[in-house]
Formats: sequence, C-alpha cells, structure tokens
Amino acid sequence: MKHIYDIKAGTISLHSAEKRTTLDNILAFGCRENPKRHFILINKLIGRYTPTAPSVMRHTYNQLAEKIGDGTSTYVVSFAEAATGLGAGVADSLAKSQDSEVYFQHTTRHKLQEELWFTVDEEHSHAVNHMFYKPNKDLLAAIVKSKRLVIVDDEITTGRTIQVLLLKLIPYLPDLEEIVITSIVDLRGEKNKLQNLGLDISIRYVSLVKANFSIEKDPNFNPKRPDKLNSELTESDSALNIGRRGLRMPYVEKLNAINSTQNTLVIADGEHQYIPFLLAEQLENSGFEVAFQSINRSPIMVCNAISNKYKIAASTDNTENYLYNFFPENKSVFVVSENEYEGLLFADEVKYHEWKC
Repeated sequence: MKHIYDIKAGTISLHSAEKRTTLDNILAFGCRENPKRHFILINKLIGRYTPTAPSVMRHTYNQLAEKIGDGTSTYVVSFAEAATGLGAGVADSLAKSQDSEVYFQHTTRHKLQEELWFTVDEEHSHAVNHMFYKPNKDLLAAIVKSKRLVIVDDEITTGRTIQVLLLKLIPYLPDLEEIVITSIVDLRGEKNKLQNLGLDISIRYVSLVKANFSIEKDPNFNPKRPDKLNSELTESDSALNIGRRGLRMPYVEKLNAINSTQNTLVIADGEHQYIPFLLAEQLENSGFEVAFQSINRSPIMVCNAISNKYKIAASTDNTENYLYNFFPENKSVFVVSENEYEGLLFADEVKYHEWKC
C-alpha cells in the first residue's frame, strides 16, 4: 500500500504492507532545520519528540526483544542520541527474557578522558561525530567474548551509519556467530548499504515496520541550521556508568524514586534516557498516569507533527538543546539529567530530580 505524507519540506511516500492506522500509531514526519536532510521521522514509541507512556515504550522493547529471540551471550549497541534509550530498553527486555548475559553500550557525542576504540561519522546529521569508547575493564572480557551482536536504531534509511559502525566494531569481537540489525522502522530499499559486506557472519534483520521510502522535495524549502546549534562534542563532566562504556543488563543499582501525587511528565536529557525511563516506568507501575519524553540536540521546525518547541540552554557553552511537544498542564514535571544545571529549569512547572541515591 502507498501512504502519502505532505509536510512543509515536500511529499513523502511510504510503500508498506501495513495499514495507515498502524503506521499512524508508530510514526509521523516533521522538517529538520538541516540543509543535508530535510525530513525527520517522528517516532511515537520512543519518548523523544512526543510524550509517550512508559508502558508503550516497554511494549516496544519487548516486541523487538521477542523478535530478536533467546540466544547466547549478547552485546547490544545503539546510536546517540535518539536510540540510546531504545537500545538500552531492548537490551533490558532481552536480559529479562534469556539466561545468557546481555551487555549494552551506545555511541556518544560526549568527549571522555577514556580510551577510544573508534569513531563513527553520521554524514547526514547536524552533529556528525560519534565516539565509541573501550568498555569498562570489569566488562571488557565478557563483551569481547560475545557470540551475538545486536545493533539497534530507531530507523534505518540506507544503513550507511550502521555499516560504518559494524565494520569498525567486528575486529574487537572475534567470537561473533550472529549479527542482528534491529529497528522500529526499516526504510531500506534499493539504497541498502548493508548488502554485500563480505562477512563470514550471519546477519539477520528485525523491525516492527518495513517500508520503501521516497521524498519529492519542495524546491522552495531551504532550511538553515540554527545559529546556536549544538553540533560539537560535549566536553562537560559526563557520567561513565550509564552506557557510554558499557552496562551489564538489566540495570540493578538502586535509584532515587520519583515521588508524585498526580499525573506526571518525566523528561530525560540528551543521551541520558535509560535511567529516566526506569524511573518513569516505576512511577507508572505504582498507579499514576505518566508520560516520558526527552530534551535533544536535533533542530526541528514547528510544523506538521511538531506543535511547539522549547529552547534550552546547554550547560557549558552558548548552544541550545530542544524539547518538542511539551504540554505540562495539570501535571507534575520532573527533568532527569546526568548533572544538574540551571538551563534545565526552563519552565515554572519543571522540577529537577536527582536520580542517584
């Protein structure tokens, strides 16, 4: 079936076996303030650009984990910053459903004083550089012996960035027997960079939606990058125990629970998404209506699937991060960041929550 999405940047066509109602529950489209790529897929299941119930997010993680299936020792890797929470969530659900060990790590746009394994360039992004650090020494031996590598992203368009990461990561994992490329939305068509990699390792693909994608660009749409775009590596103090150098899953450290007496919005900050999700899920399981979303670097126009946009000062320089579709009315609002800083207190409704006990 052919599905048409008219956005300010042009006309998007998706060819998919899925019904439009199914697609509309999963995705929408918006417009980037980025001359390199004009559209952005607004994923409704990951709590990033739209408020999402933790139970919906967990269901998504469980669905993907079930499709990946039980297996031997597994190393789950995902991309900053959109898929850090998704990758961790999939790893979390996978660890709870299989007996073998599961480890998780994500690329980062934070500069650490740690040993670097390699870098990945995401050429279409407003922030091109990804760092991938050597895992913590207490995890390294087990990670290197992993039999299965699961790479997670919210969407795959051409697969180029996954290809770059995969070819750089494989030499560190000599015992690999299987690779599972995992996404919510798989838009690979003829522009599939993951074909013919010449690997002697089985590659399997897992997704919730498959579609062929095309866009007819509006010639009058000429977006520019914002003046205060956060496109460089972050050099402020960064937490090392939230996924940048590996985590054994599921997360077992004690967290400082969010206390709320009414419906609540939990806001994560940047790459720090997994632990805020766990706090939001814990609160929802206690009986409250909870929504989750995150502050991020991606510059998106207010149009189509994006109803509003809050600009939030970054902590160490004159750049901005953004929160989209923010509706705090009649809710308690908590923001959970790696490190508290004044710029996160961007509205009267917002309270900063310290997640460490």
